Amino acid sequence: MKIPPTLSVVLSNLLKKPATNPFPHTDPVPTPEGFRGKVVYHVDKCIGCKLCVTVCPAGVFEYVEEIKKVTLWLGRCVFCQQCVDVCPTNALEMSNEFLLATYDKYDDNLRWLKDEEIEELRAKQGGKTKKYRIIPDKCRGCTLCARNCPQNAIEGAPGKVHKIDPSKCVGCGVCASVCRFGAIEEYEE
Repeated sequence: MKIPPTLSVVLSNLLKKPATNPFPHTDPVPTPEGFRGKVVYHVDKCIGCKLCVTVCPAGVFEYVEEIKKVTLWLGRCVFCQQCVDVCPTNALEMSNEFLLATYDKYDDNLRWLKDEEIEELRAKQGGKTKKYRIIPDKCRGCTLCARNCPQNAIEGAPGKVHKIDPSKCVGCGVCASVCRFGAIEEYEE
């Protein structure tokens, strides 16, 4: 009588050690280089450009208008790293932390900027927000600032003086960093 091939595989595997790590009974396996774990958010570096909100496929980010920052809900994160790649100020980074399992989807370990932290930031800012404006005498109309503005707050035709819409400007400073003529200055509103 011939033994079915499936049965021979099952019998041979009964005598082998498991191929997987028996975590949590042992230490977790070390994470490799470039591992995409929990997203770390550096609130002080965030400029409120909303690029992370735009690229996130899972809806992890929510923009908080009063403080011009974002808040994160890591329970939704798919760890794709698009937010980290697009952030102009490196306010977001991927960590090696992967032990995020919880029974509570509202766990504090899965959230950044809770309501009380938002209130603290609002009090620190004192109502002032950083904005940018174009100095007409220096602007050459090269359109570099308009092409790089993540909020589409800059308008103007090539060769003409551009204008920044203060209602759209979030104060990210990308325009000032790319301007080759020093035609953009910062002010507080």
